[in-house]
Amino acid sequence: MNSEERVLQQREQLKQWLQNLITAFREEIKKLTSEEQIAVSRSLVDLTQPCQMLVIWAKEPEFQIIFVIHLSELEDKYIEVYGPTENDKLIVFIEEYFLKSPIIKFIGRELVEDFLAHELRIIHNFYGPLKSPPKTSIVSKWLLSPKEQKSIGWLVTGNIQNLDLKETVDGFIKEIISAAKPLQPAPPKEERKILEGFGAYIYPPVWIGEESKPKSFGEKIWGTSFWLHREEKALVSKYKGRPLIVTRDGYIAIGEIERWKALDLLNEIISTLLVCGVEVHAIRDIDLGESLFTESGAKFSWNPISSRAWLHYPETLLYHPFPKRAILSEEKVSKMIKLAELLTSDSKVKTLLLLFLEAYTYFINTEYKQALILSWIILEDYYIKDLWLSITSKITPNERRQNKLASWKTDERLEALNISHILTNEEYDLLMKIKDARNDVVHEGKIPPKEIVEECLKFASKVTIEFLGRYLGEKLPSIFG
Repeated sequence: MNSEERVLQQREQLKQWLQNLITAFREEIKKLTSEEQIAVSRSLVDLTQPCQMLVIWAKEPEFQIIFVIHLSELEDKYIEVYGPTENDKLIVFIEEYFLKSPIIKFIGRELVEDFLAHELRIIHNFYGPLKSPPKTSIVSKWLLSPKEQKSIGWLVTGNIQNLDLKETVDGFIKEIISAAKPLQPAPPKEERKILEGFGAYIYPPVWIGEESKPKSFGEKIWGTSFWLHREEKALVSKYKGRPLIVTRDGYIAIGEIERWKALDLLNEIISTLLVCGVEVHAIRDIDLGESLFTESGAKFSWNPISSRAWLHYPETLLYHPFPKRAILSEEKVSKMIKLAELLTSDSKVKTLLLLFLEAYTYFINTEYKQALILSWIILEDYYIKDLWLSITSKITPNERRQNKLASWKTDERLEALNISHILTNEEYDLLMKIKDARNDVVHEGKIPPKEIVEECLKFASKVTIEFLGRYLGEKLPSIFG
């Protein structure tokens, strides 16, 4: 027997096993009560007439994806088997053969492709060099199309033929009987809400409290899950009269029901963390999700296309695959939140904090145009302007003359400040270089060199820290050292 004949024989054996499964299932269905028989159509194991199957069969490691469909246009128990084929050829095999089956159009090609993409992404969870081969089982069942021509998808680890046929049918029948039982909804439990509003993960990720370390060699290999701590409250506080919660794994939520306001308040806190030396990025609207904290737990929503979405998925929240988190003590976070409330009570200080946060975030994301423009605003409004006012107020008390001096352009101000030795030659040259780059961005749309943007941001960082220090009467650390 050559290889082609062997493949045909394997396909026929699989078809026969599946047809026997359908037959045995229908025999058992006859024994059910009328209510239980009605529940068959609501189940994910419906093999009633008419029933057809499409099978994708991969090997090394072996798994199968089975589509169960109900088409009156096709004969009952009609089965198509694609494979067995090697895993490294599977994607091309699916595109060239499986997706060209005429039956696909009845299910809907997009539905089929989406289901296959999902199942092929998760199949790697069952196989790995440090994992034992999984037992043969139907590991998941999905409803693809709830229409009259219902279609179901099964993911099988191993070869379904290795399952005991009677036990498989018995399992299907148990599912149907369970589905037929009327649900007794539990009476709603009234829980006191601690916080209802919006939240997001602090990013890059942080850890609040004592660092979570692997406790065994196994945890060093497989990772320590941060998911276990996602609802553990590290800090329960108030911010501007609103409830504020920070979880152990760095999720921060505020009890503000207006989305835009919640975003603004959270970024006030995030900007304060930044000027206090914690490297964090601005929270965008896409990062924000609804948050509900009760006495017994929490519920979060999130946008799956946010760059922070992976922090919400348990399979990714492991110790080993990601960069080391910044470790912050509860006391430090509490102090920074109180500092944020103090600083942002002044509108000018708040504007400076948010400008610097945005400039830093744009720079980290290599959006150099935006980073340069916002950094320059800080230099122009909080440094050059303040220097100019400090010197002109000493020149003359005359209000008319002061107003005239206030109308001088930035170039003229820089020139005068340099001539009067208030600006050193180095500072003057740097500011002029930055201003020229800013003009190229505004007037010609040029992308500024990274080096100039970085120098501008460092200067803006220094100005921000010194301005806040004067406001508070004490020094703050700079993230640039």
